[in-house]
Amino acid sequence: MTDTPWYTKNYKDLAKVKGRILPTIQTQVALNSKERNSTRDTEHLHPSELSKKDWCARAAWYKIKQYPAAEESLAFSRLNIFEEGHAIHAKWQKWIQQAGILGGTWECEACNERWEGVSPECCPVCSSDSFRYREVPVRNDAHRILGHADGEVVDADGRALIEIKSVGLGTVRWDHPTLFKAYSSGELTLDGLWKNIKKPFASHVRQGHVYMYCTGHDSIVFIYEWKPTQEVKEFTVNYQEEIMQPILDNCKTVMYHLEEDTLPDTPDWAYDKNSNGCKFCPYKKECWK
Repeated sequence: MTDTPWYTKNYKDLAKVKGRILPTIQTQVALNSKERNSTRDTEHLHPSELSKKDWCARAAWYKIKQYPAAEESLAFSRLNIFEEGHAIHAKWQKWIQQAGILGGTWECEACNERWEGVSPECCPVCSSDSFRYREVPVRNDAHRILGHADGEVVDADGRALIEIKSVGLGTVRWDHPTLFKAYSSGELTLDGLWKNIKKPFASHVRQGHVYMYCTGHDSIVFIYEWKPTQEVKEFTVNYQEEIMQPILDNCKTVMYHLEEDTLPDTPDWAYDKNSNGCKFCPYKKECWK
């Protein structure tokens, strides 16, 4: 008897898939996800995590201290959503590059040279036209922050960061529950739901502020692509200290407890039965034991 393949445990719907192509592709996507997660940095605080409304200092502390995390069980549909998000990012970055206004870090595939530039035509060292966009590095050692922004626009109006978001019903359900409730009750149609998104979601604004703080930019442009119809919207957000300060305080809380080797307090929202903050946390068993 052979052991159960790892992917039937952690990617629960793969073992049920029938067909010639789908089983192979779904397993490959699961392998890609596993490889990506195995190399993910666990020693820093990441902007996408810090921006969540239910961000938890204890979970961040457990991660950095390398406590064992529960294996995440993912369905292919969710993995497919992630992959589609990556594809949408790549599409917009390519278009902005072709327009001649995409700034950031580039890497030559021929000689591995990395450089900063705006929509370059070739590698400055070996002149190869085979290179990749490495986005905009985001780092602040004073607050243990590490990440990358989707891009930087450099045009006649100056410089601004770019954040590309693929928005679907799941995004609205999580980031704007009031708006989603209006849709699910029939008060809004799918088209009406999209029309009522008139500003970037709060978590996205917080994420953008982390990027601006770490890179010194004073504005960020959000591109929203509506997955049901591929319609798009653009929003510009300027830096505001009052939005960033609570995030910096959260960083300091984690760093203090790391230095003192003490566990941060459980956040107040964790005791709310209506909160989903602990539901998907890989450290919930350790935290609540």
